Amino acid sequence: LVIRRDNIGDLVCTLPLFEGLRQHYPKAHIGALVNSYNAPLLQGNPFIDQVHIYTKSKHQIAATALSVGRDRLTLLAGLRKSHYRAAIHAGTRVRAEMRILARLAGIKNQILDQADDRPLHEVERVFGLLNTLGITGIPPAPRLHVAASALGTARGLLATQGFENAVGLHISAREDENRWPLANFAELIKLGAKQGLKFVVFWSPGNPSRPEHPGDDERAQALLHMCSDLPVMAYPTADLPALGAGLAAVRTLIGSDGGHCHMAAAVSTPVIGLYCTHTVTLWRPWGQSHTVLSAKQVSDIPTGMALQAMQQAITQLGL
Repeated sequence: LVIRRDNIGDLVCTLPLFEGLRQHYPKAHIGALVNSYNAPLLQGNPFIDQVHIYTKSKHQIAATALSVGRDRLTLLAGLRKSHYRAAIHAGTRVRAEMRILARLAGIKNQILDQADDRPLHEVERVFGLLNTLGITGIPPAPRLHVAASALGTARGLLATQGFENAVGLHISAREDENRWPLANFAELIKLGAKQGLKFVVFWSPGNPSRPEHPGDDERAQALLHMCSDLPVMAYPTADLPALGAGLAAVRTLIGSDGGHCHMAAAVSTPVIGLYCTHTVTLWRPWGQSHTVLSAKQVSDIPTGMALQAMQQAITQLGL
């Protein structure tokens, strides 16, 4: 059982661990315990046999103590029924609640972070937990499954609007320091449009107080209004599978540090990531085909730098 109850990017960075486990234990029953918001990311994953869903208390808007307790008991029953022999706590901070839950589920062997002080990327850190099981080597790239039907729908939608070779922009970020100003996105769109480029705008749905992730409906509408006379297409996504398909359909993605950058990399879309300097080593998009721009705060990254990176990516892609 692999336990990862954190955010989108954290779970994507854990995907190589599942692949490593499956290669080493081809006949094992491999399960994942993840939060309800992220669980759709594991749909169709060929390395996972069973997904157990844990709903965080802060995500249970209408929850009562009774309903939360009932959900925990149902989760515990499902874990006990699976007879797991070992649990890998993939999070950087292992919560006592998860350790207790694993013990109550009868899981005697629990593998935790070895607290290595080296500045490792999250993919390397998580994959390194497998050393305890004798699994070593270079982590494979995170691979996110996108259903062929969903990808076909996304590509068809872009083609219908004439945006089949568009550049993707994701304007959302969980942390304020990771937010690139709308004015910068608008300027990038204006300069790119002069070069014949078209843009598809993604964002986290909902309002800023959304429990799962701060929503950016208002910011998205503001950006689209600022660029109403430019070749820009809104791409609203109701769930993570829809976002994954949309990210797989664009040619490249420009976005701030966040789960969407990891998702794009995991569906083989080149990423231009806008990062705070102190987060690059740990959280940059994993892989060689991506570009990272950084500053003390993402808002300090000039539009010209992003434009140059975008031009280079477009040239490499042959668009």
